Amino acid sequence: MNRRLLPLFLTLLVTGCAHSPLVVKHSYDFRTTALFKLPCDQVPKPDAPTDPLEIKLTECNSTRMLRMVENFLRIQEADPDNGIAGDTFADVRAKGFTIYLDSEERVRRPNTRPLYGSDALAAAGMPVSAPPLQSPGEVRAYTDFMGQHYAEEYYERDLRNVTDRFCFNSRDSHDLGDDRTFAIVWRAGRVYKRVIKGGPIDNPKQEKGFLICPSTFILDTVTGGLSTAARGMAGVK
Repeated sequence: MNRRLLPLFLTLLVTGCAHSPLVVKHSYDFRTTALFKLPCDQVPKPDAPTDPLEIKLTECNSTRMLRMVENFLRIQEADPDNGIAGDTFADVRAKGFTIYLDSEERVRRPNTRPLYGSDALAAAGMPVSAPPLQSPGEVRAYTDFMGQHYAEEYYERDLRNVTDRFCFNSRDSHDLGDDRTFAIVWRAGRVYKRVIKGGPIDNPKQEKGFLICPSTFILDTVTGGLSTAARGMAGVK
């Protein structure tokens, strides 16, 4: 290259590096119970697919999240003061929530789990520790009481991450999507509590890295000086 054109080329390189990402990565983290699936023709297509395996995992599997939330909020919790007993197992199943794939309840649906006793209460944010139990009768009573509690958790995650790396020394990323856990707790066969943990995610971030932009080194070398960042690292004023 002509030496007179080299500074101009390097200036363009620096300008381009400052305004355009050198690396853009799209990644997807997708998990679903497949209870409220969107039809394939309504599934939004990724705008910049990079990994065929990731796209295959999310194809025709997007969740009708708003409908799932609405149906979940229709589940009746027990309210004895107002004469509401709470939904039964059959009532909850009729609203679309089951952790089993088959009617015999032998094959469990992915991204779900059953919980019992204190674990069931903890799923709704009510951790319980056993009180001091002095007699065998107290132990039996406490065991019987905890045995009345059963819970189911349903996990839905549909998250896209876009990462841009500028000049190799700064990193812009954006997490966008949904990450929710739906928990239903029954006591003696009636819904005691139902809780949604998590929610929509819209999280842009910018991080500065340790590496120095290579074009800065090149430009300062051509102009006969040491870059400011390099002088700082070397202790030169």
